[in-house]
Amino acid sequence: MSTKLNGNKYSPEGSRVPTDLLPTAIRYEAARAVIFEQQGNFVRANDCLRLKRYYERRAMEECT
Repeated sequence: MSTKLNGNKYSPEGSRVPTDLLPTAIRYEAARAVIFEQQGNFVRANDCLRLKRYYERRAMEECT
């Protein structure tokens, strides 16, 4: 990813990614979910998919 993140470690989950990096973040979380599923870590995979859906919603709202 990039070092161009907003906020700090106490910022709400999903809010640190700038708008211009949302497409990259969506692909990144989808890839992480696949890896975690292959490892059998379904809790982490679901967390990645949840973040991916959040980023997709943000992209639709902020990029239109």
